Amino acid sequence: MIENLTAKLTETLSHFGIYGTIGEIFEGPLITDIQFQLNTGTKFSTVEKSIKDIAREIGVSGIRVAPVVNSTYISFEIPQPQAQTIPFAPILQSGEFRNADYALPILIGVNMHGKPIMKDLSKMPHLLVAGTTGSGKSVGLNSFILSLINKKRPDELKLILVDPKRIEFSMYNNQRYMLCPAVTDMSMAARWLEKLCDEMNARYAVFEKNMVRNIGEYLAKGNKMPYIVCVIDEFADLILFDKNVEKQVQILAQKSRAAGIHLVIATQRPSVDVITGVIKANLPTRLSYKVSSPVDSMTILNTDGAEDLLGRGDSLLLEENGTLTRALGAYVSNDDIMNQLLPYRCEMKDIDYSGIITGTQIQEQTAEYIAQQEKAKEDALNAGKPMGFTAKVKAWWNKLGKPMQRRIINIGIAFVMALISGKKSAKKGTLQTATDAAVKSAKRSVKTQAKNAITKAVLDSLNKK
Repeated sequence: MIENLTAKLTETLSHFGIYGTIGEIFEGPLITDIQFQLNTGTKFSTVEKSIKDIAREIGVSGIRVAPVVNSTYISFEIPQPQAQTIPFAPILQSGEFRNADYALPILIGVNMHGKPIMKDLSKMPHLLVAGTTGSGKSVGLNSFILSLINKKRPDELKLILVDPKRIEFSMYNNQRYMLCPAVTDMSMAARWLEKLCDEMNARYAVFEKNMVRNIGEYLAKGNKMPYIVCVIDEFADLILFDKNVEKQVQILAQKSRAAGIHLVIATQRPSVDVITGVIKANLPTRLSYKVSSPVDSMTILNTDGAEDLLGRGDSLLLEENGTLTRALGAYVSNDDIMNQLLPYRCEMKDIDYSGIITGTQIQEQTAEYIAQQEKAKEDALNAGKPMGFTAKVKAWWNKLGKPMQRRIINIGIAFVMALISGKKSAKKGTLQTATDAAVKSAKRSVKTQAKNAITKAVLDSLNKK
């Protein structure tokens, strides 16, 4: 099978004037990697321009070609006729993952040769994930979370999971790793991001007091402070709901690394209005599953190629140093998730320890924030309705402000005193005098002038009596 494939590839390349020699061949679960050394003087761009026609002649859905790092070979990545599923549990139990000395190890998947790909989230320091529906994005997020839980204790790691779809992260509720239940309300998500910014600033104050620069040095002194990982699914929906979210994410992406707060942001729509230049600059590590167009691939990876991926966890990882690696995500079943979470099942209670905001505080503030939002919506609805006489008077009275309200009350007192003590013949004159004084005082902004007008009106009424 492999011999036939290599012979067909060599023959097809010769049709386009591309000659060279076959190098090593690696047969993986989804991809067959054939390394090929071009003859001297053959440009790599010539191969790139013809790759779609080469795939058509070989009879496969798509071929990806890329230079082999630190080598003179190029790699032809040809899909297998029958794709194999990569199980998650064996990789999680492998020696490579267990021996990895990372602060926040996350399992990306395996490379084309079947070897695990692990990265340290604390060094990334954040991860941006993109992919269409069915590309394996949600399964990938679950694998990241489970790999963190597998290596860190509940007192070393806290999770905030934002799930607008309400179904992806619900099984993580009532876990000792959770700082709060999975956030499904957009208003609560915005509030949590705001509180994460406050927590970041509070941690920097603690670091300054202890004369350390980051959470690693703080923990090395024997102190306790958990890492916080915030996973946001459907980031585009969150941006459309509240524009302030983008500003909060930018602040966290720029400054939260040293505080031990890290973001994993996922979106189905990697367009330029969602993934802005500022966000891309602060999230250099990005993972792209299959996307719908070369424009989306260019947005997330700064190069095309993600639109030709196979789906089912097939992805391209852009590392912080600019290296592009093809990764095949492992499949995480619901049984894998439940078995991993079973030892940490508990009722959500107040989480109170040094260096972290308690869950109760944030939940109370979130409830207050939602109540304010609901009142604002109700006021907006009532604004379009015709107002009655009482409502108009009340609205007019509220617009006057306290200084003018006190003036009108003082004038009213003067009216009552003049009407009680004056005669009927003097009532009309007193009323006119007081009214003139009220008009004059309303036009002046100095409080003493208003008081003088009222006093004069009262004295005139007494003299007439």
